[in-house]
Amino acid sequence: MKKVNAILTILSILLFTNLNQAQESSVKKFVSGNSLNIAIPQGSFESTYDHGVGVYANFDYNFNKFLSARFDLGWNDFSGPETTYIDSLGGVHVNHPNMSIWEFTAGFRAKVSFLYIEARGGYFTGANAWGVVPAVGIRLGNFDAQGNLTFAGDYLWSSVRIGYYWGGK
Repeated sequence: MKKVNAILTILSILLFTNLNQAQESSVKKFVSGNSLNIAIPQGSFESTYDHGVGVYANFDYNFNKFLSARFDLGWNDFSGPETTYIDSLGGVHVNHPNMSIWEFTAGFRAKVSFLYIEARGGYFTGANAWGVVPAVGIRLGNFDAQGNLTFAGDYLWSSVRIGYYWGGK
């Protein structure tokens, strides 16, 4: 599975790099924004954690109106299932284990019609692993909506992000 993800990421990067030959436009070179994320664990990660929420800082460098480099710094906090235990004195305790994952990713975004596709790779601290994030989204003016699937080591989760781009130069 890891080899397949690596091959798909490399092929996506090569495809996006070739799109750089597209016609230049009058787009802003640097844009930045923030986004909120709702994450749903998948596979074996789903049996340990329920859901997650996150906050991101997004940075884009637009080569032209079709191709951009994308950099994300994000934080996701996953909540675990509720567990109850009784201590030696008979006290009842409720525990909600949490897992925080900081995400440092970079990749490329290619505009296709009114949609864009994206491939990012980077490091995920809580998973202590390198991973990849394929995504698809829509950017309308300063607003951005994205769905993605994150593969980070043995962890897998899908997420939906809503963002706002503040602008740039």
